[in-house]
Amino acid sequence: MRHTRTLAAATVVLAMAGLAACSGSSSGTKSGSNAAGNAGASMVSVADAMSNTTKATSQYTSVKMKMDEKVVAAGQNVAITGSGAVSWKPVAMDMTMTMPQLAQLGGSGSIRMMMSGTTMYMDMGDAAAAKLGGKHWMKMDLSKVAGSQGLSGLNSGSGNDPSTQLALFTSSGDVKRVGTETVDGVQTTHYAGTVDLAKLAGSDNAQLKSLLGQTSKIGLSSLTLDLWVNAQNLPVKVHESSPASSSVQFDVTVDYSDYGTAPVTVTPPPAGDTTDLSGMVPTGS
Repeated sequence: MRHTRTLAAATVVLAMAGLAACSGSSSGTKSGSNAAGNAGASMVSVADAMSNTTKATSQYTSVKMKMDEKVVAAGQNVAITGSGAVSWKPVAMDMTMTMPQLAQLGGSGSIRMMMSGTTMYMDMGDAAAAKLGGKHWMKMDLSKVAGSQGLSGLNSGSGNDPSTQLALFTSSGDVKRVGTETVDGVQTTHYAGTVDLAKLAGSDNAQLKSLLGQTSKIGLSSLTLDLWVNAQNLPVKVHESSPASSSVQFDVTVDYSDYGTAPVTVTPPPAGDTTDLSGMVPTGS
């Protein structure tokens, strides 16, 4: 049972990381073949550039992504990498994540994560399955642990829509054009800004309010953001970091590719090969 509860806790950590990545910025590139990038386009104001990016991303509902995240919380340093595909209308995800600490529980430290709506499925391989009575998949209804684990708003998919994160970026009033840079062979324009979360508390954007509610639960007062946009006005890379003074510190980079409109398809694993961990994580008040 001790191993099972540890796996449940690890599930929440990785779930938060995966969701942060989904919401954690924007979308991906429709293609990486355009060498001209934003740098080749006529110069527009930063406000207009952000407006164009928001319009462009709103045309799509799914994307492939790679993420690299470092989190420091409660004296623990956690490094997480992952890759896969996500969609936000409807909310779904199919990713493979790696967290070295998971190797202590058996296996390589890699885990496959699938999410449909608020239901998350995770497979850590045969070694972890041996600790779960031979069952390979862990299942968790994230809406049941949302309040205590910083996932509030998940029921509505808040934050998973890339336009929500762009709203956070553009609402800062502190976005600057840094210059042109090549990212994964694609010519891009780099923008940077700092978001004072307290100043956004009065926002009438429902999804932004929910996202801000999540950040307040972990004591975040501001975020440093960087955004790289290609010639199609689509983000190809986003970087976010928290202040050193935050109780939870994180640094996350997400690379995007292959925009689409088809949702990510998730087929639930067989019930006989699945352990439900929802009741093993404290829900809090």
